Amino acid sequence: MLPITSNRIPMTDVSQSESRSSVSWLWHGYLAAGNVTLLTSQWKTGKTTLLTGLLQQMERGESFVGRPVRAGRALVVSEESRAHWADRLMRMRLGPNVDLLARPFRGRPSVDEWNTLIDEAGQLHEQGELDLLVIDPLASFLPGRCESDAATLLEMLQPLHRLANEGVAVLLLHHPRKKPSEPGCSARGSGALLGFVDIVLELARYGKLKSDHCRRRLIAQSRKPETPDRLAFEWDPASGRFRELADPQTSQFEENWGQLSRILERRRVTATHRELLMDWPADAEPPSASILYEWLNRAFAQKRVLREGNGTKGSPWRYRLKNEDDEYHDRYRLRPLAGDD
Repeated sequence: MLPITSNRIPMTDVSQSESRSSVSWLWHGYLAAGNVTLLTSQWKTGKTTLLTGLLQQMERGESFVGRPVRAGRALVVSEESRAHWADRLMRMRLGPNVDLLARPFRGRPSVDEWNTLIDEAGQLHEQGELDLLVIDPLASFLPGRCESDAATLLEMLQPLHRLANEGVAVLLLHHPRKKPSEPGCSARGSGALLGFVDIVLELARYGKLKSDHCRRRLIAQSRKPETPDRLAFEWDPASGRFRELADPQTSQFEENWGQLSRILERRRVTATHRELLMDWPADAEPPSASILYEWLNRAFAQKRVLREGNGTKGSPWRYRLKNEDDEYHDRYRLRPLAGDD
């Protein structure tokens, strides 16, 4: 009997509970031993900053943006120079659990050079010195234009699968395609890459407002049920700390309510959300029409503003702040004269 066919088992003997219990998460939901994760984002969006924050927490096994992290050792293979990393580490220090391999090749590696790198990573894992291998970014370590050639791309990715099968978590940082894509499909190059990895993450800016400058959102697609579909977080450049935003819409509303209320104060009559948008100061980043509409209706639900109209095209909602006469108008009464009992 052939070795392949002799190892076959009935599907009924494949235990789902055994499969799920065997997952050893480094960063719960996103990085796991034996799995390959792809993280894609636009240039200068913060992939490496996010990675550095995660590596900091891996030194002691502390949580990161609300998700548990297991202590472990990592190797970062980077296209950036040691000098560039030195500047970054002045702001965000890393511990002895992380090693850097900066620009290990003169150019793009050959197949043999690439295989040697992965083999040495496997040896580090056998010695208990590697839990996570990071390639930053993937395109810099692929030969030629193979990211668009499915066959060549898969040939270069197979060693990573072998490394993952040995129990290493692999994280690939990557750039997106130029054209807009559906969530989970923005990775540049052949679609074979998306089929190869186990978890797909896309990092994007949360919004265009000034208050959103240090906020990001993660959108995920995964073979693992533990992976959250979305995660929003904020980074503080002064401290280098990250925090999860449980309800980023509420934070965004509260931080911009002062500006919105000042615009409403200058209005002598009710106004639609589009009319209020036209009053936005030139030196302040305006929200989109849909976001402003959401803010106004949130303010109405919290009784911060009054609303008129039916919310239709012919009779749109019009908003204004409360004033001291509203209580009497609502009761169909005149306001009492000063001095009356």
